[in-house]
Amino acid sequence: MMTMDSTRHVMAGELKVGSGSDVLTCLLGSCVGIGMIWKRGGRCGLAHCFLPNNERGAGDAAARYVSLAVPALLSAMGVRMDQYDEVDVIVAGGARMLALASPGAVGPRNVAAAEEHLSRRGLAIRYADTGGRSGRRMSIDCDRQSYSVIKVGTDDGHLAAPAAFASAATIKPQVNHAYA
Repeated sequence: MMTMDSTRHVMAGELKVGSGSDVLTCLLGSCVGIGMIWKRGGRCGLAHCFLPNNERGAGDAAARYVSLAVPALLSAMGVRMDQYDEVDVIVAGGARMLALASPGAVGPRNVAAAEEHLSRRGLAIRYADTGGRSGRRMSIDCDRQSYSVIKVGTDDGHLAAPAAFASAATIKPQVNHAYA
């Protein structure tokens, strides 16, 4: 059962690893959240990335960039390359939060970078809820090894009803890209 003491908020540019009763959670707009559930290792991780790529090196900003967050999260969780197929990946966010006609909007670029950097490592996205104009709350329940992605607002500005946590055991590959 989730308590405030076990909830760990992952702020923009951060990544956190949890286990046991930890619940990792973040609020996403154009940022992309990359969640990982590693049942066999008993650990979960969540990265809250706000830009797609940084080729200059990690420093202390590894989770700010999708390109650095994916390997940093795997390393922090202790997942070896030969164990990548044991990891369930959830991706959320990447919305177009501003009604600008810019072809280079950061939300879609963040999602594309997440797909690219996960694919490069042979990691399959088990569930994705990305794009559109709605924010999302993404949570990873480490004890239940489950996740939830809840829209904070809908494209028409109304609040959305919350959804229940989904068990990693029942994850079916699903991708929901909604770019307008």
